[in-house]
Amino acid sequence: MHDHLRPSGLSVVGSLPWGAHFCQFYEGREDLVDSLVPYFKAGLDNNETCLWVTSEPLRAEDARTALRQVVPDLVERERRNQIEIINHQDWYARTGKADPDVTLRGWVEREERALADGFAGLRLTGNTYWVERSDWNGFVDYEARVSRTFKDRHIIGMCSYCLGRCQPHDILDVVANHEFALTRRAGHWHMIESAALGMAKDELQRLNAELERRVLERTAALAHAVQARDEFLSVASHELKTPITSLQLYVQGMVRAQSKGMLSAEQLNARLSRIQDQCGRLEKLINNLLDVSRADARAPMLQREAFDMSELVAETVERFAEEFARARCQITVEAREAIVGCWDRMRVEQALTNLLQNAARYAPGAPVHIRVQAEGPWVRIVVRDAGPGISEKDHERIFERFVQAGSQTFAGGFGLGLWIVKQMVEAHQGSVTLSSRPGAGATFTLMLPLD
Repeated sequence: MHDHLRPSGLSVVGSLPWGAHFCQFYEGREDLVDSLVPYFKAGLDNNETCLWVTSEPLRAEDARTALRQVVPDLVERERRNQIEIINHQDWYARTGKADPDVTLRGWVEREERALADGFAGLRLTGNTYWVERSDWNGFVDYEARVSRTFKDRHIIGMCSYCLGRCQPHDILDVVANHEFALTRRAGHWHMIESAALGMAKDELQRLNAELERRVLERTAALAHAVQARDEFLSVASHELKTPITSLQLYVQGMVRAQSKGMLSAEQLNARLSRIQDQCGRLEKLINNLLDVSRADARAPMLQREAFDMSELVAETVERFAEEFARARCQITVEAREAIVGCWDRMRVEQALTNLLQNAARYAPGAPVHIRVQAEGPWVRIVVRDAGPGISEKDHERIFERFVQAGSQTFAGGFGLGLWIVKQMVEAHQGSVTLSSRPGAGATFTLMLPLD
């Protein structure tokens, strides 16, 4: 139980915050026993000091007998000063019936003593049966001060009013000076509260439900993010280690072979070529990670220059001739005219490179076609492969970070290629789209403004 909320012992009330000041309307002794016995049992069970100031029709000894039925060690608790049950004549003879200031100070001193003795706070009740008509107005003012006094203190107070001694306008006074009132009908307790308080509770309940929903969503999102992070770290470790391990093996082999004079110039060149390939792969992986960190910090900074897009596409494809040959992909380029615009050459080349790598990786043995054409103020670049295709449900997902195209798991690389393509194209105020379905290949279309 949170320290700020205390069990009331009454099912119709539930838990109460410290500072609560409420009342009950009763008809007879049975009503008092039915409400106050569970009220004080809850306080005793939760390490509170309790004060029960009684009046007719339930005197102190009767109250003690009723409470002992559910608190067998009541005598011991009284001896430890955890609870005091006292008739109102004795209480007010001690504190001063006619002086509200003395009475209020008495409640506060009780609370301070309870806290000093290691208890959670003070739970009390008083029966107003003894209040005379001539004292009523003054008592109403006193009750209003009680609510202000209890605020922000470790006190819970419950006042009891006999219905037979209350006139209709008295009930209005009582309800106005308490947070809510309890009344018993047909053996059941009911709560009377103002419309404003009822609306406030409904709104609080709605806000709590909304907060709980958001917490659950956020918790699920965090769990997913942690899982994605762990998967990525595992893949990143493997991907970065692979070219480094290959480099070490190549260099160690070269050193051993050279020391024995067993390495010809042709063999040396071949091994150096392989080392260069692994260095290039490692550089690409690191550059991809750098692109992610830069994009997280700010939008990519563009260094625009005028150049021919058809020429850039042709040059980029030419550099990939060997990689496409290893992937057994026949590649064709359709770029019939010069299309000059103003773009960041390095960024556009990077986007093209990632699309070509994507085709070679996921469509091995399949033909790849690239087309470049002008459309009004735009240039359209289409990269189409005849590979296995991508399910429609993954079309948006594959442009996210650390997601592999056409696969639910990592298949080499960091899963950053298409995400970087999207970042670079959008930095140019352009767009990238995908058209694909399983068994029908994949077509990526880049639209870039000429200016």
